[in-house]
Amino acid sequence: MASDEAAMSGVAAASGVAAASGVAATSGVAAGRSGGLRRAAIVYNPTKVDPARLRSLVTKVEAEAGWAPSLWAETTVDDPGAGVALRMLGQQPDVVIAAGGDGTVSAVAQALWQQEVPPGILPVPLGVLPVGTTNLFARALGLPLGRRRRLQAVRAAFSDDVHTVDVGLVEATLVPAAGPASRAEAGRRSASGARSARGASGAQPAQPAPLAQPAQPTEPTEPAERAQSVSRAFLVMTGIGVDAHMVVNTSARGKNTFGWTGYISAILGSFASNARFGLSYMLDGVAAEPAPAHTIVVGNAGVLPAGIRMIPGARIDDGLLDVVVLRPVGLRGWSRAVSWFVSTNTPSLPRRSDARAAARGETLAASTAVTHGRGTTVSFAAATPQHFEIDGEYLGFVTAASASIVPAALRVRGVAAPSPSGVSSIRDVGVGAR
Repeated sequence: MASDEAAMSGVAAASGVAAASGVAATSGVAAGRSGGLRRAAIVYNPTKVDPARLRSLVTKVEAEAGWAPSLWAETTVDDPGAGVALRMLGQQPDVVIAAGGDGTVSAVAQALWQQEVPPGILPVPLGVLPVGTTNLFARALGLPLGRRRRLQAVRAAFSDDVHTVDVGLVEATLVPAAGPASRAEAGRRSASGARSARGASGAQPAQPAPLAQPAQPTEPTEPAERAQSVSRAFLVMTGIGVDAHMVVNTSARGKNTFGWTGYISAILGSFASNARFGLSYMLDGVAAEPAPAHTIVVGNAGVLPAGIRMIPGARIDDGLLDVVVLRPVGLRGWSRAVSWFVSTNTPSLPRRSDARAAARGETLAASTAVTHGRGTTVSFAAATPQHFEIDGEYLGFVTAASASIVPAALRVRGVAAPSPSGVSSIRDVGVGAR
């Protein structure tokens, strides 16, 4: 961790001398451009990243690519990344790289997508060095994952391959838990989350911030005793049901010990519980028939932890939200839902061409058990309070939420393979430029 002085400023400088803005270069390079060379700003989570190892890799890639020494800053308890990312933008970097887990990536992205730039100037892109077990956004982008591919990930973040991706916006109201049992569960989850938040994103849990200001990763420290409005961006998905149950029921210890199998267990547990709630929702202003449901998930991309596909065919750059509703009834309904889920994750297995097309998201599922739709706005309401997650982060209980999409809102550096669950082959018009 940083010294007390560095922690207060949110900066860790290799030279040990902080610039006036709170950001320093590894070699003491002055603010602004360094001899006309491009330069990165790196925001890293010291509880997730080995700084010495990362600096070694970055130095190697800087030399290969002809970049100036990078600016470096740590996340801290008080600033999980958004604040220091905003300060680093004043140094005119060519990319701001988030090195850490989903919390760090989300915090930095929240700052970058809202940056204000003069007409004719491209926004500074995001780079991602994924660390941890989830890495939802990195998976959606098709970026290199894992310790053995860390050098590839660094090279991707410094590459000239720049993609423009969409950002989702969600508004919801957190409400008190439904009853004593739910309150106890939420309290247990919040206490666990408060501990893991310090390790996962280097941050103390905080109340959600409005979209007008960079939102910090949040997790309530206790169940809401009265309604609290949440308005923030999401990169991958948000919803209630199986995705939220997965977040609630997968502990930090389980993730670290069992990896992706911990998520599979949580998903199967959600299906086995068959917890249903009254659901009504509207997609692009068209209301669906109200009916009991198990899950509604709204996705900008469709990948869960471990690469599990929840939303087939969801693309992070198509200007659309994907909405999947699970409402199986009885053995036949659950058989259809489970079959859809399995085929979605093994799209080459179905023999029938229509089943393969549905599994790949080329056609949209429309049955009594599974409904898949696409649009630009969605709103939903649950008859009773339900667990709610945004990008794998537990927020609490909600009864209603609405979401919309902001097309081409965020530029991302990195080699991203075309994927039905990620980005297309469309390149940013400013490749090679800032």
